[in-house]
Parts: sequence; structure tokens; C-alpha cells
Amino acid sequence: MNTIFVKARNISKSLKGNRGSAVNYAKYILREMKGVDYTDKGEIIASGIEGTEESPIDFWTKAEARENQTKRKDTARFAKEYIMALPHEIPKEEMQKICESVAKILAKDNRVVQWAMHEPDKTEGSSENNFHCHFLMSEREYIDGKFAETKNREWNKKSFLQKHKKEIGAEINKSLERYNLPRWSVEIGEDVEPKIDRTENQIRAERANQKALKKAERKLKLAEVKLNGLGRSERQHSDELGRTENADSGIKERYADFQKLERAYTDFQQTERLREAEQRKLEEERRRAEQERKERLQRIEQQRKLEAERAERERQENARRNSKSNNRDSGWSR
Repeated sequence: MNTIFVKARNISKSLKGNRGSAVNYAKYILREMKGVDYTDKGEIIASGIEGTEESPIDFWTKAEARENQTKRKDTARFAKEYIMALPHEIPKEEMQKICESVAKILAKDNRVVQWAMHEPDKTEGSSENNFHCHFLMSEREYIDGKFAETKNREWNKKSFLQKHKKEIGAEINKSLERYNLPRWSVEIGEDVEPKIDRTENQIRAERANQKALKKAERKLKLAEVKLNGLGRSERQHSDELGRTENADSGIKERYADFQKLERAYTDFQQTERLREAEQRKLEEERRRAEQERKERLQRIEQQRKLEAERAERERQENARRNSKSNNRDSGWSR
């Protein structure tokens, strides 16, 4: 049995490129984003939106504004996306019907769903059978032009993903049966983004540390002239303090201030080195995760190509058998 693959991934402010904005991504899949070369990209065949009468751009503009009001606006998640492959054996009109039906299913429970059906990409190595559809789904229920106060957490559960898998598979197989084609199975896989596993306490501690570092840096800059003067006279002050018990208290205070600032600067440098090392480590983890993701997608694409080739061979073999059978029947009738 052949397999249809559906990739699920997030549209979040924490991501780079078009996927860092629902508005930009909506423009991108509609092939309306300025400054983008779509020469090698598959042309848009059809598009639509379920759950609202607004245009996709107007709706996602409102959705982004709503998420930017939350406490976690710096990492706000604006939408979820499904990228669904389509069976190339059926006409484009039938593919579009599948996309429209699936969009209606995904838009249940007051969810807004934008969809855009694309032709295969034209890049080297891309399959000419890779017709597909993007579904961009809201993270909050949307009723009478207003967003729900809280996100629907059920939408991100594994069980909900499996429910969509069955419903999408049923819609695709309805179309295949109308054309007397074999049924396909559906597989949904989440494209997991590399993330830093931190607790709320760790996040608060990191912010407090950054604030303290900035404060220490300002103090160091303001005390630069004083530090230079104290640095030149440090040995003199030390000798003077050792020779007499009645040293001037002002000198003691200045010397103590110098030592305190010196320790603060040393701590600051050490913290910066640790932060840079941690940043390098995270970048390496992101790089490895991205490489693994690309390799996984290549394996999936290779599997799809093999299955498509096998299906084509089976179709040709069935056609040959039918042709032979028709010839024999024709001979008997004569």
C-alpha cells in the first residue's frame, strides 16, 4: 500500500525566516511575498480559508497581535502547519476537492484554517509528482471575530494528531475509490524544532544574571578613570597601609573599592566566557538537529519516490495484463 506523508510543524516567533511570522508565511504560501524568487517553486493551483470571512493576511495580522499580548511574546507560537502530499494519479480538480474537504475537517471547533495547493517544485531532484497542500491552522478558537482567552491544548496532543491522520486518510481514499485506484495509508510526523530544555527558574535566573552583568558593565565604565588612577598607586597604597596603623581612612576606602571593582570585573569576564561557551554549544546542537531533519526528509522523499515508481510499475503491469486479456477475448469472439 502506498503512503501519503503529512508533515506537522510550528509557526513561531522564535524561528528564523518566513516561519517566524504567520503573516509572512501566509504571503509566502500564497506566492505573494515581495522580494522572494519563486522561479523554482511550485506554482499555486488553488487556495482558501475556513472559519472566517476575513482574508488570510488580515486574519493572521490579528492573530499575531493577539499572541504578542501574552507574557511569552518573545517566543509566541502563531500557528500550526500541515504540509500534505497529494496522490498524483488523480486530476487536479479532484486534488482540490480533497484540500477543501480536509480544510473543513481541520476547521472544526472554531479553528481558522488557511490552505494553499501547490504544484511540484522545479528544483533539481524534486519529484514531478510532488503535488502538495499547505494548511495553516490557528492556535486559538476564533468566534465572532474574537480569540479565546486561552489556547486549545487538545489541538497539540498526540491523540489529536492521530485523529487527523484517520480523517485525512478517509478523505483521500474516498477520492481514490471514485477513480478505482488502490487505497493509500497516511502518516503524520511532527517536525520537532531543537529547543533549550530550561525550567522557569532557570529562565528567571538567566534574566537576572544578564541584568546584573549590564549593571556591572555600566559601573565599570563609569569607574574607568578611577580604576586607572588606583591601578597606578596600588603598590604605594599597600606600602603605606603596611607602614602605619593610622593610614588615612579615605585611602583604605579607595583601595577597598578598587579591589571590589576588580573582583566584579573578573566575575563579569568569567560569566561572559561561560555564556559564550553555552551559546556555541546551543548553536552546535541546532546545527546537528537541522542536519538530522534534512536527512530524515531526504529518506522520506526517497521512500516516496520508490513507492511511486513501484505503483507505476504495478499500473503498467496491470495495463499489460488487461491488454492481453482483451486480445484473447477478441480472438475468441472471432
